[in-house]
Amino acid sequence: MQATTPLRFNTCLLCNSPMLTDMPIYAKDKLTRCRNCGFVFARQIPTQQELITEYAKYARTRTLSVITANRYKQLLNLFEPYRKLNRLIDVGAGEGHFIEIAAQMQWITYATEFDPRAVELCRQKGAIVQEGKLNADNYPAGFFDLIFSSEVMEHINNPIEEVQNFYQILRPGGLVYVTTPNFNALSHLLLKNRWNVFNYPEHLCYYTPKTLTRLFTNCGFKLVKLQTTGISPTRLAASGGKLPVLGSNDEALRQATETKPLWQFAKFTANALLNLTRKGDTIKAWFEKER
Repeated sequence: MQATTPLRFNTCLLCNSPMLTDMPIYAKDKLTRCRNCGFVFARQIPTQQELITEYAKYARTRTLSVITANRYKQLLNLFEPYRKLNRLIDVGAGEGHFIEIAAQMQWITYATEFDPRAVELCRQKGAIVQEGKLNADNYPAGFFDLIFSSEVMEHINNPIEEVQNFYQILRPGGLVYVTTPNFNALSHLLLKNRWNVFNYPEHLCYYTPKTLTRLFTNCGFKLVKLQTTGISPTRLAASGGKLPVLGSNDEALRQATETKPLWQFAKFTANALLNLTRKGDTIKAWFEKER
């Protein structure tokens, strides 16, 4: 039986330019860069079976660390000025940890998830869940105050469609909070193609502060705030790098920075520098829908 030729994109997913240059050192992850806007993405289109096989590997857990729960509470307190309709949606909610905390803070919670196991966990936490990708037609226009999208944008290869859906379901003046790996991260600069963020077909799009902002502003949003923070010892170790001063256990490091003033200062200083230079592992951005 003759092998089927993989489907490939011929134009940029952000600007529709045909000026694409494949990146040989990232060949295993099928990466190409747009010469017009600089966006990096997987040129090959994964099959449905590839995606099913990949996401079946995900472990699903009910465990939520105290530190993460507190971070979510802090974020939700910052989101309070946007609470008008009292509805939020977590797009790609995973095990539903964020919506669990949001529900405790009296939000009406909605979610989307591909994995049936995760869908059930989110429903157990009281969310109204849509299985599969986000479909804006399932909600009235302007239905939500807040869209939460954490570590999801890198998994999809229809970014304009996704953000247009955000625009449709968010009320004027509402907020999208999005996090995604930073292609310009110091970790990437150190490890190159060994950085284990690169993982086709799990991760398909790689943003920088510039390209993420371009995506949202072209779809009718305005940038409120953008930070790049964090460097993961665990990820560095898993990628073959070394960070002997910090070790390789992220959770132990988080515990230390919660309880030890000197470690807190070190974390604050490191994040300030990573943000100033735009070299943190993670982009964290706030986008408002134009009124």
